[in-house]
Amino acid sequence: MKVIVAPIDLQKGMYVSELDRPWLESPFLFQGFRITNNDELEQITELCDFVFVDTEKSTVAVPEGQAANSGDAIRAMEQETGRIVKPAEPYRSNFEDEYPVAKNIHRHAHDMATALFDDVRMGRSLDIVETRRVVSEMVDSILRNPDALLLLNCLNDKDDALVAHAMTVCTLSISFGRYLGLDKDTLVEMGMGALVHDIGETKLPDNLLKDTGDLSEEDRAMLQSHTRIGMMIMKNLEGVSERVIAIARDHHERADGSGYPGKLKNSQLDICTRIVSLVDTYDSVTSGVHGREKIGLDVALKYIYSWREGLFDALLVEKFIQCIGIYPIGSTVALRSGHIGIVISSQPDARLYPRVMLVLDARRQPVEPPKTMNLAMFREKGSDDNAYEVQKLVDAQDYNIDVRSFVLRELGGF
Repeated sequence: MKVIVAPIDLQKGMYVSELDRPWLESPFLFQGFRITNNDELEQITELCDFVFVDTEKSTVAVPEGQAANSGDAIRAMEQETGRIVKPAEPYRSNFEDEYPVAKNIHRHAHDMATALFDDVRMGRSLDIVETRRVVSEMVDSILRNPDALLLLNCLNDKDDALVAHAMTVCTLSISFGRYLGLDKDTLVEMGMGALVHDIGETKLPDNLLKDTGDLSEEDRAMLQSHTRIGMMIMKNLEGVSERVIAIARDHHERADGSGYPGKLKNSQLDICTRIVSLVDTYDSVTSGVHGREKIGLDVALKYIYSWREGLFDALLVEKFIQCIGIYPIGSTVALRSGHIGIVISSQPDARLYPRVMLVLDARRQPVEPPKTMNLAMFREKGSDDNAYEVQKLVDAQDYNIDVRSFVLRELGGF
């Protein structure tokens, strides 16, 4: 049994199975150890507010305390997350100024990601220095205004699903990290990890990746092996941090220990891994990776919210929903007026009133040329019957709307 113990009550012989923070943020070499000396006691006291002690692995009696189950571990990590999270800085530039700059960055990033995955497939060496440089440029753009790169993700070539998924998870993870107030160095490392999180899949058979709906146990084990393969690919490269390696290895771990490959719990995962894990799941279910049927953005958020008590860090889930908003960048919405539009950008304090590119009128006829409207201006008028207010999210395919084509035509890209 595990119990929560304050550092002041720890003794030599007690087996510390979990900390109140990720092991990577501690000086301890092993994820779980028996206390053998005063130095370890002092290190724990300086680092932690509490730890989890395994009574069965301890060689001394452990004082009765609060029983620690998976829920306790998850709540402990929420406290740790709360210490890390800071208010995000205001946008440094507006969407109009950032978009042309972000276009070039996105093009370079897409080309780099494509080359990166091709190099792995062909067994060639990877240019980590160039990868870090491009990811750093993405971070700079997102720190100025994340909406431009988020919208440009709609232009990703879905024919190469692995690259498209990597680009989206990278961009959205950095944007979410920005929202949480993480510093630039952390965002760059997380962006690197997010970009290569599925790089191990390049070594798996193509037919295995096309349809994962009904896999045999053997095939499922092979699919899950992509995390260890990715870890080894990154571990064998010079200049790759432990944080990047951990993201490639652990992005399918879950808060309650039900994930793979190591069945690690939240307390054993770095916050960057937890962020990428959450974003990876969100993009996977909304884009329909590996041949699975995709689900709507609003439905996906409901699912993820329902998983907050077991699979993910609950506080991160709540912050993630706040970050992307009810109407994410690039989504298609219906207004009360009957117009159909594409969400182009939104301000953090006005997520319900984004800037929308109107593409269909109330009769479902094309708006030529499409008209961009800032819905926040109508909110300020205080109308109770606002026709230009978002009514709901809709599926672009139901209205034969190709978001990629509209963005390319009206705003440009690539």
